[in-house]
Amino acid sequence: MARPFPLSVVTPEKVSWEGNVDSLVIPAHEGQLGILPGHAPLLAQLTPGVVRIRQGEETRLLAVSGGYVEVFGGKVSLFAETAELESEIDAERARQAVSKARSDLRGGAGEPGGSEQTMAALRLALARLRVADRLRRPPPHSH
Repeated sequence: MARPFPLSVVTPEKVSWEGNVDSLVIPAHEGQLGILPGHAPLLAQLTPGVVRIRQGEETRLLAVSGGYVEVFGGKVSLFAETAELESEIDAERARQAVSKARSDLRGGAGEPGGSEQTMAALRLALARLRVADRLRRPPPHSH
C-alpha cells in the first residue's frame, strides 16, 4: 500500500487544512485532476469547485475558489483564494449567491469581463452548496 503524502491547503488568511492524505481530486483548469502518492512534479491552475481529500475510509470535501496546486518533493500544496470545509459553509448564503449569479447572467454583464467573474462566482457558490449538502446526507456505504 502506498504511503500517504502531506497536503497543505493555504489561503491568504491562514492554513485552512493540513494532513497526510491517500489521494486528492481537484478542480483544475483542464478538468478534474487526481493526485496519488508518488505523483510527478506539477503546477496547475485551480478553478472554483470541490476538492475531494481521501484519508483511509474518510473523504473530506472542500469548496475552493481559484488558485494553484503544486506537487513537488512528495508534498502537495494547494494555494486557494478561499477554501471552506463543510462546517464553514452557510448553505443559505450559498443558495442566495447562486440565485444572484444566475440573475446577473440572465441580465447580461454590464462591464467587460463581468460575465467571467459572474460565472466564477456561480461555480464557487455551486461548489459550496455541494459541500454543504453533504452534511445533510449520510455517507455512502463502501463495499
